[in-house]
Parts: sequence; C-alpha cells; structure tokens
Amino acid sequence: MPMSSASQTPAAAKSVELDLIEAARIQAQHGFSGGVRGPGGGSIPGYRLLKEIHRGGQGVVYQAVQEATRRKVAIKVLREGPFASQNDLARFEREVQVLAQLKHPHIVTIHDSGSCGGCYYFVMDHVAGLPLDEHVKLRDLSLFERLELMATICEAVNAAHLKGVIHRDLKPGNIRVDPQGVPHVLDFGLAKLSGADDPAQHITQMTATGQFVGSLPWASPEQAHGDSHKIDVRTDVYSLGVILYQLLVDRFPYDVEGSLKDVLERIATAPPTPPRSVRPGVHPEACAIVLKALSKSRSERYQNAGELGRDIRRFLAGEPIEAKRDSAVYLIRKAMQRYWVQSLVAGGFLLLILAFAITITLMFNAQSDLLKQAAEQRQQWQRERSQLIERAERAERALEQIGRAEAGSAGHPQPAP
Repeated sequence: MPMSSASQTPAAAKSVELDLIEAARIQAQHGFSGGVRGPGGGSIPGYRLLKEIHRGGQGVVYQAVQEATRRKVAIKVLREGPFASQNDLARFEREVQVLAQLKHPHIVTIHDSGSCGGCYYFVMDHVAGLPLDEHVKLRDLSLFERLELMATICEAVNAAHLKGVIHRDLKPGNIRVDPQGVPHVLDFGLAKLSGADDPAQHITQMTATGQFVGSLPWASPEQAHGDSHKIDVRTDVYSLGVILYQLLVDRFPYDVEGSLKDVLERIATAPPTPPRSVRPGVHPEACAIVLKALSKSRSERYQNAGELGRDIRRFLAGEPIEAKRDSAVYLIRKAMQRYWVQSLVAGGFLLLILAFAITITLMFNAQSDLLKQAAEQRQQWQRERSQLIERAERAERALEQIGRAEAGSAGHPQPAP
C-alpha cells in the first residue's frame, strides 16, 4: 500500500519534497522525463531519478525515489545496456541472484529487477554515508572503533559465505558506512556461487587482453596467479586482511604501484610489511591477526571470514587470540591479564605455599643437622666409652697380675743372707 504523505513526519516530507525538486531539475537538465534513464536511454517506470551516485566498469548506480512509497532506493543499471557482452550480462544476472538469497542487516537488500528499453537494472536499498576508508578518516576513529567495524564487516561476509557466496571484490569502496556508523557490504558483481552450475562461474579475473577484472590492490595471491579453481572463502579473508591492514596503518601491506605484472608478482610473493614497523603503536596482537589473514598460503589463513571476525572480537575482549594460540607463554600471560583478581589470589596463595615449603625445608635441614650432630656425638661417646672400658679392663688385668705376683712372693720367702 502506498505510504501517504500524512503518515510521514514534517521533516521527512520536506526532505522528499526537496529530493523531488532536485530530481525534476536534473531531469530537465539532462532531457529525462518519466523516470530514471540508463545509459541506453530507457526509462524505468515507477522510479524518479535523483542523481547518479556511482559509475563503475560494469554499471551505473542512481539514487532514486520509488514513486509508490516515496522511499529512497538505489538503482543499478548495466552500463552498456543492450550492447553489453554476454560476460557482463552473466555477471549482472548473477549479482541479482546473489543479492536475492542474502538477507543480512549488513548486506544491501535487493527489492526488484528487470529490463526496460534494453537496459537491465535492479533496485536495492539506498545506503547513505561514506565508503569505509573515507568514514574512518573523517570520523578519526580509534583503533578499537576501527576493529569493531571490521568485526561487523567480517560477520556480514561470513553470512554470505554460509550461503555459498564468495564476494571476490572486497575493498573499502564496496563497504559503505551509514550516518549511524553501521557498515553495509555492497557490489556483488564479481561474486562466485560455490557449487552452482552457472556458466558465469568460469569467468576468470584476467581478460583476454590481460586486464585484471576486479580491484587489484585487494586481490589475493590465488587471484594474482589466475588460479580460479583455488578461489574460495579464504580469498575473501585475504582481501579483508588487506582492508584491516589499511585500517591499522593507512597504507597497503606492499607496494601496489607499477606495471600490472610487477604488482601481481608482489601480491603473489611479497611478504607484507609488519604493521609495527610502519606504525610502532599498533598492538602486537592486532599485528598477529592481520598477518595471519594475509598469509600467502590459504591453509595458514583464517579458514573463513567468521574466524577472522571472532579473533578480532577476542582481541577486543582481552581474550587469547587464535593467531597466537601456539604460544604457551602467551596463553598464560593472557589468562593472568584477563583473570587478574583470581591470578592475584592464586599468586598470593602460591607464595604462601612456597614460603611454607621453604620454612619446612629449612626446619627439616636444621633438624637433619641436629640429628647428624647427635649421631656424631653418640658415635664419639661410644668410641670414648669403648676406650674407657678397654682401659679399665687393661687396668684390671694389670692389677690381677700384680696381685698374683705379690701372692707368689708371699708363699716363697727369700732366704736369709
């Protein structure tokens, strides 16, 4: 049911009125009438053009008003219209299919699609705001706020992964942050549907003329190698890692300037510059997270965007992160930091036990020394006693000999001279 103007607030009604005035001005300036016109010149009934908001290699996006509801929407029109190639048309139709099956608060929602006057189009939510990188710089977000945004983005991308959708073109320009600070993932024009029997699935990101289809600075090593059969959800993890690296240090993890061949080679083989060597204030655990996401080996990365998002959440909560799970010393230190009261009590208890153990040991050693001394004194006393007994026995024998000698002398008196 169309929304009546009476149900709108005065401010909202005034905003729509100004938008319609601006639309009429633009349409008069460009010779449009009756609604949005795409590159082919065809109009789309039911929608009124406000302005062009984005022009890319594949399509043009307009801000528009749905006349029935007066709701602001965004309309993406296939740029070449009836002259679009089969590959472009396949990608466009695939984007419609992808968005139709994704229902997530942080992924743009599609409402309608079709063709008119040779122009293919689809209607989706209009997300006001700025691209991710511009939003971060304009708001001067802290590290915590940037990582909160990144965790939310990872969760949205993971929702797509769970539906079998690989974005393949993640970059700050395809993530829009609304005025409330909520991120939205856009532009699934290069998305890949895993397991689907879709001829567009086999479209490579390298054209016959050697041009890279997509956004090269955020591409993964497998994309740089042209290994389309190796592209999976971990490809998106790598692109998210590049975005996270930018959020941490405001630059790319390696040089992305130069010839296509050189840039592809660096993406495929050059190790990322450690973030702390660029900005020493970056937390070591944040560095560990981004470097794991940027591993050249797919098996060493986070295995999906959800794992990356959860590790960011762990870092923000002060919990041990998976990126450093192999370090026993790190795990003990993190546990002590998180449970510092319990650690303090346990530490005090351990100190008491240690002090008690030391005291008992000292007392035992002292007792052992006393017992040893007593044993030595006893042995000495026994030796002296033995010696006294032996002397007494010798004296007794000597006395007996003297007595016998005297007795013999008495029984045999000496003759008189």
